[in-house]
Amino acid sequence: MRDDATTKEQLIAEVRELRERIAAMEASGAELMESHIRYKAIVDAFDGLVYLCSPRYEIEFANKRLIERSGFDPTGEKCFRVLHNRESVCPWCVTEKVLKGETIQWEILSPLDNRWYHIVNTPLRHSDGSVSKLALIRDITERRQTEEAVVRGRNKLETLLTAIGEGITVQDTEFRILYQNAAHKEKQGDHAGEYCYRAYQHRDTICEGCLLVKTFGDGKVHRRETSAFSEQGILYLEVSATPLRDAEGNIVAGIEVVRDITDRKKLEALLTHSQKMEAVGQLAGGIAHDFNNILTAIIGYGNLMQIRMKDNDPLFPYLREVLSAADRATHLTQGLLAFSRRQPMDMRPVSINAVIAGIRRLLERIIGEDIELKIFLSYDELVTVADSSQIEQVLMNLSANARDAMPGGGELAIRTKSVRLDEESAGTLGLAAAGAYACITVTDTGSGIDEHTQAQIFQPFFTTKEEGKGTGLGLSIAYGIIKQHKGHISVKSMPGEGTSFTLYLPCSRISPEESEPALRHSAMAGTGTILLAEDDTNVRRLTRSILEEFGYRVIEAVDGEDALHVFRENRDAVQLLLLDAVMPKKDGKEVYEEIRKNSPGIRVLFTSGYPLETLQKRGFAEKEFPFLPKPASPGELLKKVKEVLEK
Repeated sequence: MRDDATTKEQLIAEVRELRERIAAMEASGAELMESHIRYKAIVDAFDGLVYLCSPRYEIEFANKRLIERSGFDPTGEKCFRVLHNRESVCPWCVTEKVLKGETIQWEILSPLDNRWYHIVNTPLRHSDGSVSKLALIRDITERRQTEEAVVRGRNKLETLLTAIGEGITVQDTEFRILYQNAAHKEKQGDHAGEYCYRAYQHRDTICEGCLLVKTFGDGKVHRRETSAFSEQGILYLEVSATPLRDAEGNIVAGIEVVRDITDRKKLEALLTHSQKMEAVGQLAGGIAHDFNNILTAIIGYGNLMQIRMKDNDPLFPYLREVLSAADRATHLTQGLLAFSRRQPMDMRPVSINAVIAGIRRLLERIIGEDIELKIFLSYDELVTVADSSQIEQVLMNLSANARDAMPGGGELAIRTKSVRLDEESAGTLGLAAAGAYACITVTDTGSGIDEHTQAQIFQPFFTTKEEGKGTGLGLSIAYGIIKQHKGHISVKSMPGEGTSFTLYLPCSRISPEESEPALRHSAMAGTGTILLAEDDTNVRRLTRSILEEFGYRVIEAVDGEDALHVFRENRDAVQLLLLDAVMPKKDGKEVYEEIRKNSPGIRVLFTSGYPLETLQKRGFAEKEFPFLPKPASPGELLKKVKEVLEK
């Protein structure tokens, strides 16, 4: 009986244990089911496709979205058939790599629906040690379209910012450069990530008067003009600063729009220089007019004395020196006018050696007493077709440049020679043709210039001088003049070894105009009555004396109105009007226009000590009427008078 009781108790204990185990298993199964339901709900809630794939490419599990997309439960089906409608493994399949433990993700454009998908493949290990591929696929078409729209918008904005042509840059509140458009980079270089004051102004601290400081402080737009250094040199800029705010309205950066106004500043400087030169020209013209009248009297009376004086007269050498000095003074006046005037080029055959010799005194005054001028002229007759006054200006500009390079004194040498260039040499120099050229070298013993400066030396406004001590126009003007004369100019220099400018001008076979022959009474004499209108008493008396000495009858008038009055009284007698172009009351042209209304055949010869540009402003055209510039020698006067009367 005891054994039966024991057995019964054991059975009861085993049943109780079994019930407890069953209850535990039921509880675990419920938890497992709850976990399964939970994870399935999470997977089904995922806004993409989720599936498990076996090593045989069979789908072991598919979430609700994949089932809905497929239209059936794809469990047990091949993944490549369900997802891509293929009959074989996809070329891009990574299942083998994933089963070996790799996690791989990528984006792909599906050929089935032309939509973009983000795919993540990762290994999933089971309790039995087997491995499946877990794949998560999300449709990212809208995101890709948004990104592409952003890129297109950014490119469009960048295109617009580039097309504007003005530099645009963005700096944060620490003054670091966040962005530069193409125009800004082109002018100032790429400095993204750098501090603006260091990149643009080579400073270690924020610039005084910085617009961004003001903009960050008050949130307003500020503008000003400034300058900056660049690879091209100094740039003049117009800058505006505008605050950039975030969604809450806080200033997070500043936008600077930089307009390059360097060209405008250069034009303003050129205009200022032109106005100054015009004022200088007007002043020089007025001085030249009075000075030329004085020289006319000196040269005229000197020539009359020379006619009456015997060659063995003891005073003859002194008179010759007086006339020589007057001639040099004439060239000095012409040289001063050449420096400031703007006249049409008077192209004619000229002797280069004669031009240099004639301007020597003026060059000596330009360079100063502490610089020695040495001139070495070729024995060859170097004739070129040129405007001699412009060649003089080139020499003056080069001499002034040499003077500035030798503040402590030195030597300036001008040499001429004849050279013959073949086609290759002429082409190298940019000359139109091979042949004979007049070569002029202007060499100084100054400080010299480096290669970088030489490359820019002929550019307008380029100067190495301090601000206010040079316009940067002298050498560019010289360059332009030589090019107008179909020539070439180059520079050769080394720091500390001086500078040499070399000019090439094409030679001409036409001989320059010969100097005036000695006065011969028989050749210069003439007849006829001349109405002489001249407001300068000395010039008027001299001119009358010369004309009467050589057979002409002269009637005087002191101004324009007097000339009209005198002509009316002597209408039938007057054959020639010799009129000063600029006179009180009425100028010469007005007098002539009035007279020829009733005497259309009357001959006229105008004369003036003013430069041609001054006369042109008064409506006088040199080619329209016979013209004789002052000071004129008696020979030039008589030759011109005879020429006009004999037409």
